[in-house]
Amino acid sequence: MKTFILLTGLIISIQAFSSKSTSLKASSTNNADSLIAFRRNAILGRGINFGNALEAPTEGEWGLTIKESYIQEVKDAGFNSVRLPICWSAHTSYTTPYTIDAVFLKRVDTVINWCTSRGLAVIITIHHFNDFYDNPDNENYKNMFAAIWEQLSTHYKNISPEKLFFEVLNEPHSNMTADKWNLLMPPVLETIRKIDTDRTLIIDVPDYGYHESISKLIIPKSEINVIVSVRYYLPYPFTHQGAHWAEGSDKWLGTTWTATSEQKNTVKTDMLKIQTWATQHKRPITIGEFGAIIYADVASRLIWTDYVTRSFESHNFSWSYFDFGVIFKAYDIEKKVWIKGFREALIHPTTSSKAVDSPNRYIRYMQTKN
Repeated sequence: MKTFILLTGLIISIQAFSSKSTSLKASSTNNADSLIAFRRNAILGRGINFGNALEAPTEGEWGLTIKESYIQEVKDAGFNSVRLPICWSAHTSYTTPYTIDAVFLKRVDTVINWCTSRGLAVIITIHHFNDFYDNPDNENYKNMFAAIWEQLSTHYKNISPEKLFFEVLNEPHSNMTADKWNLLMPPVLETIRKIDTDRTLIIDVPDYGYHESISKLIIPKSEINVIVSVRYYLPYPFTHQGAHWAEGSDKWLGTTWTATSEQKNTVKTDMLKIQTWATQHKRPITIGEFGAIIYADVASRLIWTDYVTRSFESHNFSWSYFDFGVIFKAYDIEKKVWIKGFREALIHPTTSSKAVDSPNRYIRYMQTKN
């Protein structure tokens, strides 16, 4: 029991999101190091998604083209990492040898370099491989999936594993059930590990990353260097009110989130479920996406964002807000400024910590900020 307490204390210390923890360097590159994923999760710390850019069939088609100035804004705001949702299947041949388009790969390289040169860690994902989600038993798509990671593992092998992270597949869903995902995981992990033994991999929970489905996830016990990723867009009628892809969401317009006791207790219960699984399975957690849509009132968005991010951190989960500048945006790309209050809600100046439990005080605090 004493040994367990000491180990738990060590893990908590490692994951604290202080300036020290986010600059931690792994003392070992040996995959047998049982704490390596925890240390690297601390490096990810507080992140933001550049969603709707490289995940679109063509960058810019969904409202965002990534600019170097945006990366600088993220760095200056105090974030530790950037998550890049990427639709590789839109830029990869569907026949053997499944070659990734060189021009697109170079574009991704450029964005990664903008981040890492500024000390920001980067997560790259496979997003919107819809044919594979719908047909997980299709051998062609299986081979394509493996080939994409074989190419990426080779291409990025020389980038420090403390600067670049691989998220193996975003939000398994549709016919990619939990059982299918658990079966597909070992061969793709083997594909990556044959090339890169030290890269920290991020594994998503099935059912769109739904936190309640974390218990369905089965990761090979031999794979130590893994961070588990969940989503948190709850309550859905608040975060997705008016979302064009969510059927019936117009009836949710006007839904607020004011940090009532009931609302906060729901978040606390959800976080405890995630933490309980993480403790039992000795896996670090990242909240790969969370956000409140622009159609919600700004005050509710700020209160919710502040409360859930502080809740994540209280459990030592890293996180990546979704998204930078489009439908859940924290930054106004037309005015070239952070939406009033969002930088503070996410990065959390010390004076706002108590304000989470006092929404009116929190709103007044945000109104004093530029």
